[in-house]
Amino acid sequence: MSTLWKRALATTTIALVAGLGLTACGTGGNDTTDTKDKGGQSQTETAPEAASGTMTADDFVQRINDAQYEAGSSHFVQTMDVQGQKIETTGDVVVDEDPSKVKMAMTMAGGVELRMVDGELYLNMGEVTGGKFYQAPKDGSNPMVEQLNSSVGQANIGQQLEAFKTALKDFKAEEGAETIDGVETTKYTLTLDTKKLFEAQKIEVPEGADIGDTIEYEMFVGSDDLPRRIVMDIAGTAMNMEFSKWGEDVTIEAPPADQITDTMPGA
Repeated sequence: MSTLWKRALATTTIALVAGLGLTACGTGGNDTTDTKDKGGQSQTETAPEAASGTMTADDFVQRINDAQYEAGSSHFVQTMDVQGQKIETTGDVVVDEDPSKVKMAMTMAGGVELRMVDGELYLNMGEVTGGKFYQAPKDGSNPMVEQLNSSVGQANIGQQLEAFKTALKDFKAEEGAETIDGVETTKYTLTLDTKKLFEAQKIEVPEGADIGDTIEYEMFVGSDDLPRRIVMDIAGTAMNMEFSKWGEDVTIEAPPADQITDTMPGA
């Protein structure tokens, strides 16, 4: 697998963890399908009530996480500029206060696909894995997938809250900044201490990456406290991530047994 794709995958997972505060995906039940539905009603019909007032440096992490848990799911489209190349990633994520119920599926150009279900990470690297999914080991035997596994799965809500509180150096809010997908948003600019953020989240820096002293996030958030856009630059990679379809039904499944291979990507 090329360094370009490794970097793109690592940046994507780091962005999802660090930018959204996703919970850990620990081992849980055997259900490999998750459709968000409460009491027979779709999440769209039971959207979280709008929170009052602009978020502050003290409450923004808690409010954003609470809103995500209430919505339960989201679709995202991410565009990255990696080594002069534009890479687009699309996917869906299911968030839950129960770590065992957190799920994610995302795809990139070139047949690269990642799924996270019930604490297991599956990687389809196209030709590298014969078009099948490699189930990442949890014993650290593959450094590349261990990096991705760590990026996705080693944070929990308590660690996220402490990470942001510890790493936050500056916080600014600009009301009525932009209307995104019909939603008026407030732009929050967060300056975070890179080293403290990564250490708190147990994220290892990709080899050779210059992550800089600080990371600046521009988060565009609706009055319901749900992110609509995140703009950031991490390790020299410019990234724009758009979020939509909050609370819509999402089904994410583990690959069937005949689509799983022992071929190790990046070995």
